[in-house]
Amino acid sequence: MKIFLYLIFILIVASACKEVYDQPPQAFVGTSFLNSNTQKALSSNIIVWGDAPQSLWLNDTILQKVMLPLSSNDTTQLMISFDSYVDTITFIHGTYQKYESMETGFYYEYILKSIDFTHNRIADIQIADSLVTINWHENIILYLRPLPAGSN
Repeated sequence: MKIFLYLIFILIVASACKEVYDQPPQAFVGTSFLNSNTQKALSSNIIVWGDAPQSLWLNDTILQKVMLPLSSNDTTQLMISFDSYVDTITFIHGTYQKYESMETGFYYEYILKSIDFTHNRIADIQIADSLVTINWHENIILYLRPLPAGSN
């Protein structure tokens, strides 16, 4: 019986000493793509990267929706290639640090204030929901110009 109690005690001590760490949740900007002429969903071959050349987020993926990262600064600039037409999007946002738990720590949530963009393929951007939280949903809608006739 003593051996059984010692075994239980050792298991309790061993489990109490185990490090518990989970990745903190992340808030991403939910983005969908619509054809600017027909207002219908549009798939595009997408490459997304940030200011630094090494910050590749998506590479050569055909999507109708995408989750875009934001920085902890007040602005985030992303370059997005839509079927080889490159546009730059600059998010101006408020950043708020939230506490999740002792295991995961802090994470960021954002409020979109405005969006600046180039007009190579993007016709317009509409903010559907300015609050960017860990509950992923559609925050912005990108209206893309259709490709010229004869393009890929």
